[in-house]
Amino acid sequence: MNYYQYRKKAFEYALKELLRQLSQFALMISTLFYIFLPGLVAGLFLGLGKVVQSDSVETANQMMVAYLLMQTLLLFVLKPVILDTPHRLFHFSLHSGRLKHLVADFTLLLVSHILLWLSLVLAFAMGWDKLMRAPHFVAFIVTQLSLAVVLLYRPQAVVWALGIAVVLLVLGLSNISYLVVFNAIVLVACWFKPLKFVYVPSQLNVWSFWLVYGLNNTWSLIWRMVIGLLFTLGVAIIGKERPELLHWYAPMVALIVLLLWASMCIKTTKLVQEHRLFWLSLKQQQAIVVTLHAMVFILYLLSWCLIVFVLDFDIFMLLTLLFMPLLQWCAARRPKSLAVCWASVSVLIYMIKILV
Repeated sequence: MNYYQYRKKAFEYALKELLRQLSQFALMISTLFYIFLPGLVAGLFLGLGKVVQSDSVETANQMMVAYLLMQTLLLFVLKPVILDTPHRLFHFSLHSGRLKHLVADFTLLLVSHILLWLSLVLAFAMGWDKLMRAPHFVAFIVTQLSLAVVLLYRPQAVVWALGIAVVLLVLGLSNISYLVVFNAIVLVACWFKPLKFVYVPSQLNVWSFWLVYGLNNTWSLIWRMVIGLLFTLGVAIIGKERPELLHWYAPMVALIVLLLWASMCIKTTKLVQEHRLFWLSLKQQQAIVVTLHAMVFILYLLSWCLIVFVLDFDIFMLLTLLFMPLLQWCAARRPKSLAVCWASVSVLIYMIKILV
């Protein structure tokens, strides 16, 4: 077996293992996408259409940032699969040169980059003449590829660049100028030294415990925030095109974000149970559970407020806020029933909306 054959086998095995780990959420994911799949697919292609041609430069820039955020989220999950991170040092025992490593990394990245393939399909469907009339879309495809490569080796540069890119939206730059500035920021950020923030509380209590947990598990918070933001922006774009549909899609976003934050109680409750005797010895068992649910509720409340601010208030969105404690209880006590509970709440809210 040569090096490339090994990388292919390792990629296939790691991908199967990742899917196996996600299988515990299969019902939750299938329920979610069965209900909202048509709107999700329509939103993806509508978003790409807005990147190609939009009456507003600001809208096109927002959609480009949204797509880059989405691809970063997806590729961050797939990064250990692409690089075969657990066995990275073993690669050098098979082949010492870096060129083969880079070729294998780049090839597997291309195979995994679903959003890049969507853009390429649209580019081929447009044809050469139309594509030349939208040079910013070509620049966007190049940016998708370059940002993906940087994510593999300099992930913090991507975080810096995306953070600055969101701020740059207020400047109202043209599409080409925006992408040029963005790529320049990515290039400069590659030279930044990785920052490491370590927080050691002077006194451990229930609040400082969850603060330390959040700092050490930032990915668990970030991916929920990013997915919620992407759905909110996507529905905002749909609302501009079809205002009469906004009141149907707004509760959907609140429900999706409700599921994301409620599912956080599964892992955190397990953590509390693992250290149950420790908290009992401090007589803080009840307090740690209460603060857990309070912090998760606060995080959902902040996301809910953002949804209301962007999409406007809907009385049925308030129902999702009221059902949050029920979903939290279900995630903590009956995690296998969370998907069914969430689906029941979703159907109930939309049935009330239809009947009222």
